[in-house]
Amino acid sequence: MTNSISNCEACKLNAISVVEAVGDYQQPYKVCGDCHQRLVTHSLRPIEWYNLAVIHSHNKYLLSDDFYDDNGVSYEFEDNSTSFLGYESPTLNNAKGNLADLIDFSITKWSLEEEVIVALKAYSPLNILDYVKTNFHNANNIEIKSRMLEIAAEVLGPVATGWIRELWSNYNEELLYPLAEATATSLPTKEGLHNVLTRLNAIDKKELPIAAFSCLYRFGSSDVLDWIEETCKEFNDNWGRLAAVSHPTWDRMKDWLNKGRPLSLIALDTMENCISDFSDPIIEKISPQVLGTDTDDLEQVLTAYYQNDAVPRVKRKVAEILENKDVIFG
Repeated sequence: MTNSISNCEACKLNAISVVEAVGDYQQPYKVCGDCHQRLVTHSLRPIEWYNLAVIHSHNKYLLSDDFYDDNGVSYEFEDNSTSFLGYESPTLNNAKGNLADLIDFSITKWSLEEEVIVALKAYSPLNILDYVKTNFHNANNIEIKSRMLEIAAEVLGPVATGWIRELWSNYNEELLYPLAEATATSLPTKEGLHNVLTRLNAIDKKELPIAAFSCLYRFGSSDVLDWIEETCKEFNDNWGRLAAVSHPTWDRMKDWLNKGRPLSLIALDTMENCISDFSDPIIEKISPQVLGTDTDDLEQVLTAYYQNDAVPRVKRKVAEILENKDVIFG
């Protein structure tokens, strides 16, 4: 029997003869001479790219989309598909019949695609948890660890509660974003928010708005609005994005308008982000609304605010909100 540990990571057939550290110094590629030549000339066969991406992730320079498409086809060969016949990378149909293969397949993709999530949900959550934990702890790079946490967030939910608590006990700052996403679906809201907000409060203020959105948008909790009020000192587009998906109410929006900048601008952004044609993909998927049916004073409140903050941006946003009020308010 061939010893796979000593075999090329790309072709899995020939003996390792080169250790290549370009673009991955912490986890160098261990390949045979022929695969090394193709690796450094960006001409790997799709199955060779796939095998390396499973180990190193797709997000490494020599494997990146600068040189390969999402199926591992080198742009050098995109007009000559016959050059890799017999060396194709697995498709979802090839991988979904085996859980380990399916998880490997997910690692090679730029995002955790909906069709992969559906395929994963066909398996026992406990079996998925075992595979995900094993892959996470065996992985030698952040990208693969992050993908395992994405699977926990999208597929496992409360099944992963114990594991997610363990990860908070051994916190790794590099994994804050994906760990926060998994936390939102796995832990009770108050416990999860406490863990995430404690770490966010230590982040540089310039980086905080985008970090806050990335970590908190899945919680959908009005407690996040309280935290925004306490924390926000300067306007940033991401505060309105986050507030929109955190169960805002019209009463809260009126209060923020009365408090003036930056909260008043965030209130306008919050309402505007609830317009489906205006939203970014994450917000559009959630389809948030401002809660509160008693909005008879909407035009009066917004008009009064504009009179006190009569700049073009405010004028445009007020007009947009009034035009789309039936969509914004639930």
